[in-house]
Amino acid sequence: MVTDDERFKGRLQVDQNTGSLTIRNTRKRHSGQYKLTISREKTTIKIFYVTVLAVVAKTDGVKSVSLSVTEGDPVTLQADSEIHQDALMLWRFGDKGILLAKIDIETNESSLNDDDEGFKDRLQLNDQTGSLTIKSTRITDSGLYELQIRGSEHLQRFLVSVSDAGLSSSVIAGIVVGVISVLLILIACVIYYRRRISKLKGQMVEEKKETVMEGETLTLHAGLTGTLGDVTIQWCYETEDNLIAGISNGLIRTEEGADGRFRGKLKLDGQTGDLTISNIRTIHSGLYKLKISSIARNTKYKRFIVTVNVKSLSVTAGGSVSLQTNCEIQSDDLILWTLGADNVLIVKKDSETTTVNERFRGRIRLGKKTASLTIRDITKTDSGHFKLQIINTKKTTFRRITVTVTGNQASESETAVMLLSDDVDGENEQEETWSL
Repeated sequence: MVTDDERFKGRLQVDQNTGSLTIRNTRKRHSGQYKLTISREKTTIKIFYVTVLAVVAKTDGVKSVSLSVTEGDPVTLQADSEIHQDALMLWRFGDKGILLAKIDIETNESSLNDDDEGFKDRLQLNDQTGSLTIKSTRITDSGLYELQIRGSEHLQRFLVSVSDAGLSSSVIAGIVVGVISVLLILIACVIYYRRRISKLKGQMVEEKKETVMEGETLTLHAGLTGTLGDVTIQWCYETEDNLIAGISNGLIRTEEGADGRFRGKLKLDGQTGDLTISNIRTIHSGLYKLKISSIARNTKYKRFIVTVNVKSLSVTAGGSVSLQTNCEIQSDDLILWTLGADNVLIVKKDSETTTVNERFRGRIRLGKKTASLTIRDITKTDSGHFKLQIINTKKTTFRRITVTVTGNQASESETAVMLLSDDVDGENEQEETWSL
């Protein structure tokens, strides 16, 4: 469709049968009044008021990258997504989503947030690739960075860890030579450096990286043994003020997190201080901080960088795929299987009714005990994120898997099986199913 208004260039499409107007990749400047005139035997006028709100990109298929850098060195966050001509790229930092940089490809404009004291004069933006470089990194630069690309609805995450540079080998060698050379102060130097090293060890931050598949259970180990006594434990997510679990004076508590993402998912062991996250999701990727303190011992710190990946499966077109869930269902549960970012309904079942998408009718079987889903005669259009929700009055269970359909038609007997969580004693293999 041709238009003289630059705001709508390349964005409009008119349905020749219905007259409906579609505006692709909307921006805030497209908000306003739209007027439709239909002239036949009489003239009909319709007016539409459109408001475009700014939203973050969808999180399906989010790619997370973990980066470690020594304090003082630069680090570059590489944007790996193809940039569209009308894309809007936003770089954000931390759980509060502090805006660091912006590139508008359509208007050829870019800007850096130089007003932020934490990154003042240390940010560099590549206008061609969209990559962001942080110069002279600091410990406070550690955390979650997000690149939102509106236009392609793409989201990329970077978990950055900045570690202390510590003492170089040349400095240590100089200390040794100095101690040997200055015999008169040998005892004083030994005592001083032993105390210094002991203090540094007490403040040293131990860091671990954990990778887990979505839907599984992850335990972060505090490394404590014996009776906790007067030990105080604090588990934080991303920032020091986002406390999610803790033990103080023998009292154990867990929190939902600042945005509620940990609701019903955390369990803290009162004997070991270990933190367990059940039915983990991609939104739980990030930096977990542990602080262990007591009167008798030095304060210890630990950091865990957690990456949650989505399970994936490749299957040949024409074959069958079986998505086993290992979720025990009850008669009054609501079962929802959906596909893709738009959550296209595949099947919905409750205690009274069953609804099946015509696209899948006659091709699917639903497990009576675990809600496993088997799809026959699968086609390339069936590729995407398959999501299961089992909802009851107590909780909602979530499972997700990425299925890619490739190649030519396979024989009818060929079946691929993917367990959305660990199978138990092969129970799912004999499960009775509904044909839908």
